[in-house]
Amino acid sequence: MFFLKGKNGKKFNCEEKLHKLESKVSELENIIEELVQEKNNYDLITFPWIGNLGQWLWSIKNNIVYFNDKKITTLGYDKNEIPEKVGYEFFTEKLHKDDYQKVMDNMKNHLSGKTPVYEVEYRIKAKDGSYKWYYDRGRITQRDEEGKPLILSGIVFDISKNKQIEKDLKMANEQLKDLLIHDELTKVYNRRFFDEKIYEYLNKESFSLILFDLDDFKLINDTSGHDVGDRVLKSVCDTVSNVIKDNGYLCRWGGEEFIIILEKKDLKYSINLAEDCRRAIESCPLNKCEKATASFGVVSSSKDDDYNSIIKRVDNLMFSAKKAGRNCIKF
Repeated sequence: MFFLKGKNGKKFNCEEKLHKLESKVSELENIIEELVQEKNNYDLITFPWIGNLGQWLWSIKNNIVYFNDKKITTLGYDKNEIPEKVGYEFFTEKLHKDDYQKVMDNMKNHLSGKTPVYEVEYRIKAKDGSYKWYYDRGRITQRDEEGKPLILSGIVFDISKNKQIEKDLKMANEQLKDLLIHDELTKVYNRRFFDEKIYEYLNKESFSLILFDLDDFKLINDTSGHDVGDRVLKSVCDTVSNVIKDNGYLCRWGGEEFIIILEKKDLKYSINLAEDCRRAIESCPLNKCEKATASFGVVSSSKDDDYNSIIKRVDNLMFSAKKAGRNCIKF
């Protein structure tokens, strides 16, 4: 070991300085070698894929990230706002809190050899506070003599537009599903939904059915017009929905007929609920010249019931209520 004496008399450890210089040179050689290797793939890397933000290299030992400026400028930052030395944390501190651990785990698993590549989608915060979606994929491309990773090389994409399309598509599918199971006029469930639900219950659950039909509804249409009739149907459905709340499913059976399916409810409960619905319809606020009543049939399922048998039973009871003078319940 030898020392040199500076102008101020301070001694410098030349071997230590030389070791640091050699380490820095070795690091630069590794990066240059990596860049030369990646230059061979230039045509592939610079192909104009949608959202391509370019390559990045992470020198793990010194924690320096080399990257295309687009990775930062896409987030709304100017080039002069990029620090001279950028470490891994420069990006990780901008991650969405719900994605942070996922990114950390992906990187940790790759560095430890558990996964062949580092691959992850995440949200990263832009300068204006909004979030962009990035897709990152990389792998270890250089190791030291002991097999420890030296350089991680990868490519990054802005997939925000793709994510927005996925979101819009999901919303459109939900809206389509909603249209498929709801009646267009009254917004209650439709016959399709009822058929799916009752077969589900016939296979595994006990349940009750309440079928009701508005009395003399044709007279309302004939005297006041179909627009008024439509408003009556919607008002009745809103009223009954408020009565049953989350205790059952109100479905439009057809025309002015509606059916309620109640899961695991006994006959006594179902009769009381039907009576509450009958009274609510009778006092339902409609047009000044209109008044609505309904006739009800109520049944509970038995082990011998199939689709046709239980529908026939509740339908017969509802017609019995009609014959008995309307605006009443048969069970």
